[in-house]
Amino acid sequence: MSGIILSVVPLGEQDVARLKAVAGDQQILCFKNGGEVSDELLKQAEVIFGNLPPARLAVCEHLKFVQLESAGYDNYLTPGILGDGTMLANASGAYGIALAEHMIAGLLAVQKNLYRYHAQQETATWKNLGSVTGIYGSNVLIIGAGDIGTETAKRLKAFGAHVTGLKRKVSGPIEGFDQLYEYDAMPWEEVLRQTDIVVISAPLNEGTHHLINRKTIAMLKDGAVIVNGGRGPIVETEALCDALDCGKLAAAVLDVTDPEPLPQDHRLWKTPGAYITPHVAGGDSFHTTVEKLVELGVANLERYLRGEAIRNRVK
Repeated sequence: MSGIILSVVPLGEQDVARLKAVAGDQQILCFKNGGEVSDELLKQAEVIFGNLPPARLAVCEHLKFVQLESAGYDNYLTPGILGDGTMLANASGAYGIALAEHMIAGLLAVQKNLYRYHAQQETATWKNLGSVTGIYGSNVLIIGAGDIGTETAKRLKAFGAHVTGLKRKVSGPIEGFDQLYEYDAMPWEEVLRQTDIVVISAPLNEGTHHLINRKTIAMLKDGAVIVNGGRGPIVETEALCDALDCGKLAAAVLDVTDPEPLPQDHRLWKTPGAYITPHVAGGDSFHTTVEKLVELGVANLERYLRGEAIRNRVK
């Protein structure tokens, strides 16, 4: 057997039928998770749809194309994982709505004291916790003005925020942003000292690793909130904890951490003002995300089989 197409995305029957219709005579095997796939099958795989642990791909002998179900892809670019001729595409565009809603939900919960009121509910305490903050009239910096950042910007703009975006390359205006900067061209201190909310939706690379660190946190407006839905290592964890402990930051809403998973004895769990979800903002828990993933996977499989350019190609 050769030229097998493997899917390790948990798909419904209709989604599987769509993939098989595109595959035509080429054999396609669908699994609910990567743990069901043997190394023998991986050695014969030509196309993989979904995220297997990167190290497992090193056994592939005929792999030509990998369509990830994640927007992040940095772990798959480690030397020795994919062959020189293997194409890699991420799922940028599938997670924008889900991530934007999750991050804004967490932000509002912090600003309106909802976490604290819930804690009071557990002890049947009826007490006004005082003043709150909000998105309206705030200055927001979004690091990463791709699909996730843009969907977030549009929603924050609708709330009445002034939104600044940071992007690797700026080629024109983007809906939701009042202004855009490239990383090397942004006046960091000028922007950060006016920033109330930092939203992180960028991929992890050499340029973004520890981009939010002691130096940049010190530049931020006192009482700022950091929201990270991108990658944990973009934020220097110890610097974040220290800034929360001393009150420099009002809160940190984190769907990603560094390290991840976060060890049970890590100080971040008990740092005041840190609100953590276990990397669940994306994934396949939101039906809209699954629909977009399937749409992208089907379209790119068809493009691959026709020899056409792949959407979202990152390698």
